Amino acid sequence: MKYIKLISAFVAALIFVSCGGSDNSESEPQTPAKELTSLKVDYSATVSQHLLDVATVTVRYVGDNGQVASEQMSSTTWAKSVTITLPAKAGMSIQPTLKGSVTDGEYTLSAKGQMSYSWLDQYNQPLKAGLTENTPDLEAKFFASGLGQYLGAISANCQLARNFAKDYTVSETTIAWGANTGDDSTQSTGIATDGATDENR
Repeated sequence: MKYIKLISAFVAALIFVSCGGSDNSESEPQTPAKELTSLKVDYSATVSQHLLDVATVTVRYVGDNGQVASEQMSSTTWAKSVTITLPAKAGMSIQPTLKGSVTDGEYTLSAKGQMSYSWLDQYNQPLKAGLTENTPDLEAKFFASGLGQYLGAISANCQLARNFAKDYTVSETTIAWGANTGDDSTQSTGIATDGATDENR
């Protein structure tokens, strides 16, 4: 009889242990904290068809590897999205170069650049959207003889550049700068902002 009682007690103990008993002291699995790791930048440029007719339009921008790349516009709109590891530099410029021969006549020239950015976590998921910055919306009518000067104005003004620090403070509502100031800067971006104003950045 004692043998049967011992077997019963042993089986009951095994059931208790395998079911976890009534002890709920095990902690829930912890979700890894989100970490700010990179910056997503959406660049875009829009120009008039007349500008493409009279000039070769090149967009220079800071790419995924943090280096300046360039692409020639083949239509009136251009867009590129890149993801850059923080700390990051981002920037773009629109640079038209007058073609060798331009037919006499009146041309409506316009150009505008845009840079939108957002911060991503270690899983490449968005943490917070940033600002959308625009160059001046330049548009004017010129006769063929006056095109060169206006193309220079586009090169000088259709530029954006910014540095982004790594040490931000992230919350549900804000992303604040950390020890690095993150001031507007063109240092080492390879994209100048000569002629741009704070209002246009």
